[in-house]
Amino acid sequence: MTPPGGWTIYAVRFLTYSTWGVLYPFYTVWLLDQGLFSTADCGLITGAAVLANRLGSLAFVRVLPPGRERGAIIGSQLAMAATAGLLCAMVVLQIGSLLAWTLVSAVFGLAGSLATLAQLTLIVHRFGPGEARRAFSCENVALNAAGGLAPFVSSLAYAATGRFYVLAPIGFAVLAGVLATRLAAGRVPVRQPAAKAPQTTGLPAGMPVLLGVNFLTHITYAQFYGVFAVYATPSLGARSVGLLFAFASFAIVVTQALVTRLCRDRGEPVLIMAANLALGAGTALLVAPGGGMALMLCAVLAITVGEMLYGPVYQTLAVAVAGGRTSLAVGSLTFVWGLAESLAVAAGLWLIGAGLGPVTFLLGAAAAVAALVIVAVCHRRFAAMAEGALAHSAASAPAVRPTADSTS
Repeated sequence: MTPPGGWTIYAVRFLTYSTWGVLYPFYTVWLLDQGLFSTADCGLITGAAVLANRLGSLAFVRVLPPGRERGAIIGSQLAMAATAGLLCAMVVLQIGSLLAWTLVSAVFGLAGSLATLAQLTLIVHRFGPGEARRAFSCENVALNAAGGLAPFVSSLAYAATGRFYVLAPIGFAVLAGVLATRLAAGRVPVRQPAAKAPQTTGLPAGMPVLLGVNFLTHITYAQFYGVFAVYATPSLGARSVGLLFAFASFAIVVTQALVTRLCRDRGEPVLIMAANLALGAGTALLVAPGGGMALMLCAVLAITVGEMLYGPVYQTLAVAVAGGRTSLAVGSLTFVWGLAESLAVAAGLWLIGAGLGPVTFLLGAAAAVAALVIVAVCHRRFAAMAEGALAHSAASAPAVRPTADSTS
């Protein structure tokens, strides 16, 4: 079945995330190979790119006009390709300015953040009645397909190209930009005329509690994707840990559509509680990598099921609660996700360094339990958000769903 909005936007999502993902895994190692900076400085340069990528969405919320998403996608890919070329030139010219490297790396991350915001906003403007959850499920598949493939391509590029490894993103960026030209230009939703649009700059009612639950969920999520490798590699070995990550990505790509279909009649509050229960249980199991691969596969499977449930639901609710302010909804959600991930990874690595590795996973599981409790206590509020999501989808469909994959 054709996904909501057509295949092209999801292919673009796959390629733009690959533009980021093909550089990030070995970027710090590559920097160390060049001999220009100390380990601490290399960490700072990489950290600037990561933080800009994770937390930069809100910076573009007020400067991304509705209907200009396609241009933002193309521009972001041009910026990432140009930045990659500049980084390579800086190596060839042996430029050792820490400030220059930090700023250029941050630009690369910010461009990736703009691409994410523009694509999610464009996806929102393309689905019809009742399609929100399925649209975001397809987006999650594209994201995880890239997350599984890009690190593998990155390892091949690093081994084969040496100092020119940093040019690897250019191919993905060019493909993404070319394919994005085939997208129909975004359309401004007409369900809420400009004269009646919200004029406030603050968060809409209901958004703070949703963002709070999203924050707690991603504290849990980050334990596996950001902390587990450091903690478990001494026990399991790098190859086994890599297989667990590959298994998670593969499982989402293969089963996300099935999980979404099976859960289509379940309410959003129930799905959020189920997701956090699965995440918490899986994260608690990560405490014991010495239990072997079978136990870790059970843990990863539980975490993967939780991710497949909560991702589309949070995005659907955020768009509905924002009342037409799509960029604000997407930007706020991704900002909170990035903030939670950054804090959780920093705290988790510190705890592992202090010999308290199990504590980080127990705290992560506790965050999932806290999210579950909040949703249970505020069940009526989340149910109202879900009703708003249905009303939002039905009201906006005739005005904002252009022909799939058409050109303007």
